[in-house]
Amino acid sequence: MYLSFYSLKEFPFATTCDERFFYESTVHAEALANMLYTVQHRKGMVLVTGEVGAGKTFVGGVLAGRLAHNATVVALKSPPQSGKQLLRSLANRLGLNVALSADKLCLVDQLEQHLLRLHARGRLVALILDEAQDLSPTCLEEIRLLWNWEQNAQRLVQIVLTGQPELRQKLLEPRWEPLRQRIVLSYHLAHLTPADTAAYVRHRLRVAGQGQARVEFTPEALADVALATDGTPRLINVLCDNALLVGYAKGLHRLDRSVVAEVVRDMTCWSLRTSVAGQPALASSPT
Repeated sequence: MYLSFYSLKEFPFATTCDERFFYESTVHAEALANMLYTVQHRKGMVLVTGEVGAGKTFVGGVLAGRLAHNATVVALKSPPQSGKQLLRSLANRLGLNVALSADKLCLVDQLEQHLLRLHARGRLVALILDEAQDLSPTCLEEIRLLWNWEQNAQRLVQIVLTGQPELRQKLLEPRWEPLRQRIVLSYHLAHLTPADTAAYVRHRLRVAGQGQARVEFTPEALADVALATDGTPRLINVLCDNALLVGYAKGLHRLDRSVVAEVVRDMTCWSLRTSVAGQPALASSPT
């Protein structure tokens, strides 16, 4: 256990979506601000894509947290497998008790009436769908139809789709042109820059140690972290957590390039990029 050794109150590189650990890089801060504006002002549908580990789920979670003060947020982390399942999941999360025996027409009617009541009370409803690249065609069609529900020229549900780049490619298919035209904000989360990677690591250590952490990565080590992970937040977390373990085993409070190199060398299953001073980076081979 390295927490007491480093004077940390909690694990700094856990992969859970705790907003305290959210580092607002240039890319993530801009995306989040625009998502909030678009949803809060009912401007249109939002699409956010990114590679595996880029922080899409985390951004969606932070968005949900910041909307929760003045909106009812339904966040579905596992994509429904049918249009009816999507509608029922939304109804259940909104507290609507629909009989299991109800057919789709009855479900649609009850859900729309409930949304109209929420709208009449001035309540914003947001639906955030994660892993949306795995949505079935029937789900995507249901999303298109759901978006059409409105009252007084205002949509009853604000919809945010987050997913891997395949989602963007899927929506470019001609059959999804009607759905694509409803998207008014589209973002692709880029990797963190080396400067943002260093700031990201320091931010998480500061939060976990409440400003009292007795551990630091050297600037050169942080540059190697950025190189090895290509600025992918999830990989940064995994690499740095393991670096803390190595440092703890060696009795180190200052983690240098040799610690990062040892972790990268041993983590072959992640295909992290390795480098030696003065030599080009190479991808480590997965086992």
